[in-house]
Amino acid sequence: MNASIITLTPAELHFDWGTDGLVLWIEELDGADSLAGQMSEVMDRIAFAIELQTGWDHRTDGDTLHPLYGYRLLLRDASGLWNAVQTDETGHFAGLTPLEEMDYELAYDKVMWIE
Repeated sequence: MNASIITLTPAELHFDWGTDGLVLWIEELDGADSLAGQMSEVMDRIAFAIELQTGWDHRTDGDTLHPLYGYRLLLRDASGLWNAVQTDETGHFAGLTPLEEMDYELAYDKVMWIE
């Protein structure tokens, strides 16, 4: 019996992000349009960066919320269109809503009204 092992590795993550305190934006940088399929990993990396900046670990402190809790999240995909990123009650990725906007200010206004 011959067995083959196939290892699949996701594409490298090339993104930039920032926040104004209300909205956290994520922008895909490589043009491969692979970021949406790896949003859980992207959000974990951003949450870790926020924890490093604030100095606390939400996983070990039961009285703190997930680092992304409360933010409105925007993803700019490789096509240049903005999407609202939904999270579940624990702050993890739950889906995308296309906003069909290329203008950040319009997408910003729309994401503020999405539950």
